Order: sequence, then structure tokens, then C-alpha cells
Amino acid sequence: MTDLGRKTTTKVMRFEAPPGRGRGRAHRRAAREAPRQVTGIANLVRDTLIPVEPSQQFVRELGRSLTATATRSRRSLVRRYRAAIVIGAAAFGSLASVVGIVALLIRQRSRVRTG
Repeated sequence: MTDLGRKTTTKVMRFEAPPGRGRGRAHRRAAREAPRQVTGIANLVRDTLIPVEPSQQFVRELGRSLTATATRSRRSLVRRYRAAIVIGAAAFGSLASVVGIVALLIRQRSRVRTG
């Protein structure tokens, strides 16, 4: 089989995941083989894929597209964290209310004991 003037062959590699813990020799052997199998797959992919150079037009359009997307996604800090700011303010207000009620109860109890 030829593809763009290069002769290619198809290799099928079987990757066997190591069995569960405590399986003894088979587990250790599979654990030793796994990196070699992955390296073999990586080499196969590297040998199969052909590098290509993108056209200048594609590079320009990609740059414009990425710049436009980045510009649109910029939002002010307040807009981005508006919900968090509102929730934080509500939590602070609730905490202030609880502290005020506790202070009022302590003050009333001290008045009842002294009066």
C-alpha cells in the first residue's frame, strides 16, 4: 500500500492492561511490558503520520480567529465574579445579623442579672 509515495505497513499491537494487584509474575511481566507497548504505539503513530506545513492564509485566519475569540471573552473582573460578590455580601450580611442578635441577647441577659 502506498500513500503519497511512501510505503506503509499496518501493524496491529495488542495492549494488555496489567491484571489486578497480587497476581504475581503475570502482573509484574505485564507491568514491564506496558511501557514497551506504549512506546511501540507511539513509534507506529510517528512513522505513519506525515508532517504538513499549513498555508499562510490558514495561519493568518487562525491568528485572527484566536485574537477575536480572546477579545470577546475578556470581561471585567466585576462582571466575571458578580455572582460570587453578591453571595459573599449576603453571607457577610447574615453573619453581621447573627453577631448583632447574639450581642443583643448577651446584653439583655446581663441587664436581667444586674437589675
